[in-house]
Amino acid sequence: MLSFPSGHKPRYKDFSIKAISDETIREGCERAPYGASDKGKVALIEAVTNAGVTDIDVGSGITEPAFVRSVLDDKYLIGRIPESAQFSFNLTLKTWEPLCEQLARELPREYLAEIYVSIGMIEIDSDKKLFERVAERLRSIGVGRLRSSLLNAFSITVDEDKYDHLNRQIERCRQQGISLIRINDSVGTLVPDSTAVLAANLVHDNPDGTFYLHGHNDRGLGTANSLTSVFHGFQMIEGGVAGAGNRAGLAEIESIAATFEDNNIAVEARPLDLDKLSEAARLSEQVFLTAPTPYRAVSGFLVRNENAGIVNVPDYLGVSRPVDYFLNRIGLFPTYIRQILAERGMDSRILADDEFVKDVYERLAAHMDRLFDRKQQEFAVLAESIEDFYRDMVRLDEVQQFALEALRDREFSPRLIDMQDSFVPEDALAS
Repeated sequence: MLSFPSGHKPRYKDFSIKAISDETIREGCERAPYGASDKGKVALIEAVTNAGVTDIDVGSGITEPAFVRSVLDDKYLIGRIPESAQFSFNLTLKTWEPLCEQLARELPREYLAEIYVSIGMIEIDSDKKLFERVAERLRSIGVGRLRSSLLNAFSITVDEDKYDHLNRQIERCRQQGISLIRINDSVGTLVPDSTAVLAANLVHDNPDGTFYLHGHNDRGLGTANSLTSVFHGFQMIEGGVAGAGNRAGLAEIESIAATFEDNNIAVEARPLDLDKLSEAARLSEQVFLTAPTPYRAVSGFLVRNENAGIVNVPDYLGVSRPVDYFLNRIGLFPTYIRQILAERGMDSRILADDEFVKDVYERLAAHMDRLFDRKQQEFAVLAESIEDFYRDMVRLDEVQQFALEALRDREFSPRLIDMQDSFVPEDALAS
C-alpha cells in the first residue's frame, strides 16, 4: 500500500492554486436523460465563467464541435464570455476518429489553436502507440494544446501496482509534452485518506506536472476528495456547479468555493464569486431539466432556511450568516411566539398576557396542521410526477428497435428480417 513521501506536509489554508476546472457542461450533458439546448448551455457557460471559473470542459459528443464553435464565437465575437476563460474538448481513444474529423470541419485553425483537447483511455492499443498517433493527428489539424485524462478504478486504498501503472501513463504524457493531467476517480470509490496519499506522491514524483482530481460522488465523497487533493499538493481542482456530473455527480464547485473563502485559499486564474456560482448552480437545474434540490450545500434554494423555534447552534455560538427563518410544528413554543412578537415591536403589556400567547399558539398550531395535510397530498402528486418524468429515458433495447425499423425501411430480404430475434444478443446489450 502507498504511503506518504518522506517529509510531506499538507496545507489547509493561506495558499493558492492555479485554477478551477469546470465539468458542468460536459458531464452535465452526459448525465441529462433528454439532453440540453445549446442556448441553455451557452447561458450556463456565461454564468459559470462570470462567477470566476476559467477552465471549462465543453463536450465530448459528435455534434459538440459545432457547439464549441458557437461558444468561442460568444467569447471572441460577442464578448459575453470573459477573455480569461479557456475551453477543453474531450475525446477518448475509442471515439477519436469521428471527433478529429468534426473538430477539423467545424473549427477554424485559429480556434483550434486556442482550445485544449483532452485525450482519455490512453492505455488502449499502447503497444501500437495509438495515444501517440492520436496526439500527432490532433496537432496536424491545428490543435494547439493537449491535456490527458487518466482513468482509474481505485479501491479504498491505492496500491503500488496501480500507482506504478499511473506513473507509466504520466511518462507517456510527458513524452508528448503534456503536463496538465486529470486523475480520474472513475467509479467514485476513493476516500479522503487514500486521496491524500495519492496526491502527495504524484506531486512529489512528478514535479513538472499539473494535476487535478476528477472526483465522482458515488459514495458522497466527491467534494471531500477534491478538497483533499489540493490540501496535499494538487495545483488545480475540478467539479461541477450543483455537483453536475455522471451518476451521483462530481464535487460541487460552489461548496469548494465556500471552503476556499473560509480558509483564504486563492485561485490565481481569477477570484471566485460565491453568490454567482450559486446562481449558476440553480441555472444548471433548469438547463439539464433536473428537479431543483432545495437543501443542497451552499446553493440549494432553501439551504439558508432555519427553524426559528429551535435553538440553532450557529446562532447560539454567535456565527453571523444570512438566514431566512421559518416555523413548523416542532419549533412552535409559546416562549418563541412571545420573543418573535417582541422583536417585531408588540407592546410588552400584551405579551405579558399568557392567555393571549396561548391563543396565538393554538391558532398557529391549527394552521400548521392544515398546511401539513395539504402539502402531504401535494407532495405525493409531485413525487409521482418527478418519477414519471424520468421514465422515458432512451434505453439500449431501443437501439435494436430502431435498427430493425431501418432494416425494414431498406427492404432487406424477408429472411434477414426473420433473423431479428437474434440480431443483438441479450448479453451484448447487458455488456
